Amino acid sequence: MGRPKALLDAGGRTFLEKVCSTVAAAGVQPVLVVVAHDAQEITAALPKDCVPVPNPNPELGQVSSMALGLEAALQLGKRWALVALVDHPEVAVETARLLAKAADAEPGAVHVPTYKGERGHPVVVPTALAPSLFEAQEGEGARDVFSRLGILVREHAVDDPGILLDVDKPGDLRKLRSRDRK
Repeated sequence: MGRPKALLDAGGRTFLEKVCSTVAAAGVQPVLVVVAHDAQEITAALPKDCVPVPNPNPELGQVSSMALGLEAALQLGKRWALVALVDHPEVAVETARLLAKAADAEPGAVHVPTYKGERGHPVVVPTALAPSLFEAQEGEGARDVFSRLGILVREHAVDDPGILLDVDKPGDLRKLRSRDRK
C-alpha cells in the first residue's frame, strides 16, 4: 500500500491515531503500542499518551508482538490487556469499553467480540499468558495456544461491523475510504 499501515489515512487521522484513540477512550491506560525496533517513523508518530514497546524480532509475527505487549502490561501490574490491531481502525469505542468491562469482571478469560456470529478484533487477553505465547510452536497462532491451554474464551455480541474490517490489501483500503466519504 506504499507505506506502513499504521501511517495510512483513515478519514483525517492515521490508523495508528484512530486505534490508540479508541483504546484510550475506552479507559484502557496506558496505551502500549508494540512497534518493530527499527520503525522510527511509526514510533515518532505515536500519539503523546502512548508508550512504545519495541519488538526486536518482528519477523516472528503477530504472536510474538502480542506476547511482548502482554509482558509489558504484566510488568505494569495489569491482569489483562486489550489487544487492538492497527489494521482494524474502525472499531467503536463502545466495543472496546464493553470488552474492558468484561475483562474486569472475568480477567482470566479471553474476551472476543462477535458481529453477526463472526469473531473479530480487538480481543482481551490475560497478561499471565505472555510466557505461553513466547513459547508458541512454529505456525501456532494465539487462538491455537489458547485452545491448547484450555483457556476460557468468552464471545460478546456487538453491533459493530468495524470489528471485522481488516485492512490488508489496497482493495480493503479503497472500501474503507469510500465508506468514509458516505
